[in-house]
Parts: sequence; C-alpha cells; structure tokens
Amino acid sequence: MGTYRARHVANSLLQRGFKEARKDMSPMKIQKLMFYLNGWHLAINGTPAIDIPFEPWKYGPVVPLIYDDLKRYQSCNVTNYIDEHDPQTGSFKPFVVAEQCSDFYEVLDLTWEKYIGIDAIQLSAMTHEPGSPWEKALNCGLSEIPEKLTQEYFVNLAKSSC
Repeated sequence: MGTYRARHVANSLLQRGFKEARKDMSPMKIQKLMFYLNGWHLAINGTPAIDIPFEPWKYGPVVPLIYDDLKRYQSCNVTNYIDEHDPQTGSFKPFVVAEQCSDFYEVLDLTWEKYIGIDAIQLSAMTHEPGSPWEKALNCGLSEIPEKLTQEYFVNLAKSSC
C-alpha cells in the first residue's frame, strides 16, 4: 500500500477510459474520479492514493498539478496521457501506477464501477454535499482538504451503504 504520484493516478484512470473508448473523460471528471479514488483509498487502505493534497476550489476538490496538465482540454474529452520527465532516458513519457500495485487497482476498480456512469457535473455536485470534506475545508478557509476529513467522510459513506 502506498501513495502514488498524482500524474500516475490520473494516467491510470485515463488508461482505463481509453481501453473502454470512453468519450466523457473531461478534466473535471478526471479530477472528481481522482477525489473519489483517493477517498476510498484512505477509507480502505488507510493511506492516500495521491501524493499531492486536494485543494478546496470554488467548484470542488482539485489537484492543481492535474488541473494545469489538463486545462487545455477545457470541458472536452482528454485524448492523451499526461507526460512526465523520465530521468533514466531524459525523454518525456506517460507513467501509470504499476500493475502489481493490487491494493491501488482494487480501489480504482471499485471507484470506476461506482462513479464512471455519473457525469462530471453531477460528480462535482456530489462533492459539494453538506458535510463533505470539500465543504468543511472551504467553510474553514483551509488551503488544502485534510486527509483526515476525507478519510472520515469515506469511512462513514462505507458504513451508511451497508
């Protein structure tokens, strides 16, 4: 169980979307899927999936690095992976979370099945629900959404769905 680079997590979601030929993988949807993936990873494994904290932006939780990487797509479908510098080769290429990281992919599968059929606008609205980590962080004027808030929220979601 580990914490993974944000770009690797985003690319892992994109990889799944590309395999399924999805046409709804907008930057907003990727951000929200990352938030839910991170939340369930915290609840199930006790660690965040992503190495960068989410920030409580006006329209929901955002990883600024991923926002910057994908903003050129605006509200359109993301059609390429996010490239990253490979120090071994000196080139830029996409990386995903390694296949042998089964704890990560089990949570990705759970998140995918639960949320992929929900459009980006609705996913965003769901992050704004009263008592959500985003809402609490925003109302408290925090610059980041605390992992503890996210973990508690998703543990409670799991309990309420039993």
